[in-house]
Amino acid sequence: MSGKIYSILLLLIFPLMAQTQNHIDQLILNKEYDKALVAINKEAASHPSAGLFLKKGLVYKNLQDYQNAVAAYTEGLGYEPNNVNLLEETAESFSVLGNNQDAISFYKKAVELDTTNLALAGKLGRVYINLKLYKPAYQVFSSIYAKDSSNVYWNKQLAYCAFRVFEREEAVHLYEKVIEANPRDHGSYINLINCYNWKKEGNEIMMAIQKGLKEFPADPELLYEEAMYFYKTKRYGPAMVQFEKYLDVEEMPEYETIMNYGIATYFAGFEEKALEIFGDLYNQNPNDPLVMYYQSLCYKKLKDFEQSEKLMKWAIEGSTPDYVSEMYHHLGQIYGQQRKFKESVEALEKAYQMNPDKVEVLFEIATTYEEFNSNKTLAMNYYRIYLQEAGEAGKNTEYALTRIEKLKEDLFFDE
Repeated sequence: MSGKIYSILLLLIFPLMAQTQNHIDQLILNKEYDKALVAINKEAASHPSAGLFLKKGLVYKNLQDYQNAVAAYTEGLGYEPNNVNLLEETAESFSVLGNNQDAISFYKKAVELDTTNLALAGKLGRVYINLKLYKPAYQVFSSIYAKDSSNVYWNKQLAYCAFRVFEREEAVHLYEKVIEANPRDHGSYINLINCYNWKKEGNEIMMAIQKGLKEFPADPELLYEEAMYFYKTKRYGPAMVQFEKYLDVEEMPEYETIMNYGIATYFAGFEEKALEIFGDLYNQNPNDPLVMYYQSLCYKKLKDFEQSEKLMKWAIEGSTPDYVSEMYHHLGQIYGQQRKFKESVEALEKAYQMNPDKVEVLFEIATTYEEFNSNKTLAMNYYRIYLQEAGEAGKNTEYALTRIEKLKEDLFFDE
């Protein structure tokens, strides 16, 4: 074929290709995606290109078919491995699918090829955050900040990463800057409050809360932060008031929050009111020793000492894990095996005190006393306590009765 004929053919083909591309673009613009895919596949059969597969991927992306989008982008990268648009779109589709690890490699390559594209770098930083890889995310957004410190969105990402990598002062500065630029950023108020040290920066915390409430009146999260600040600083009267404001607007308060409200109410001097709060908590969780403890304190203040005593005993029993009693039980037996009888009895008594349901421990104390103590009255007394507590259900009832009679005889003859 002569060069002249070849040139003529090219002049004929390129306008046709351009016309086809324009037709595909128009179909995509009009959201006629099915027709666009048919046209793309037809064109790709004879004139495949990276640009064509990019369009195919974008169609699938608009259809939220990210699996097929990735397949199209990957095919396009076979023609142009360093096409930044294809790399970015592939990474983004992987990220949407939850394949963040795969997304990172494509974003990193795209950023290396286009170092001036800060938006692209920002997407890489977000994927790092999604994977909780805060150090590389911090490095990415720090690099972006060095080139452009005016972008509120990127500053917010850097603030979050700074907090996560323990650059607290930088996080505070950045969140303050973000809020100044965008006072309606609710999440940044909460994050800024959490960045402050409540022991040293109380004024700053209150200023942030009040500024936030000015933008978001009666906001539950901000009211909660204010209540918790008063609670942590032991200003229980204001804490009680703020908890009540919070509970007025929060439909599903957490158990722990109601507990804190009850404690603040007790220390604020409203014992009867606190009893009602702890009563509701008791109905939710009858086995919470902390609830019983504060109920006991309330009754103590109200001079109902009988009820206070009962609840305090329950609180103590509920506060001691069963395994601790079992540990003392085993320790007592270990001491006994070593003929350390005094230490054995002390450990066994501790085991019983921690768990009065372990009545068989009383029997072990009796036998230990009988073995090492010349005063057999102690052994006999513990056998009796054992029988009283265990009753007929005791595993060693018959033996205890026998030993009591024998010890009585021995005491009689000793006299």
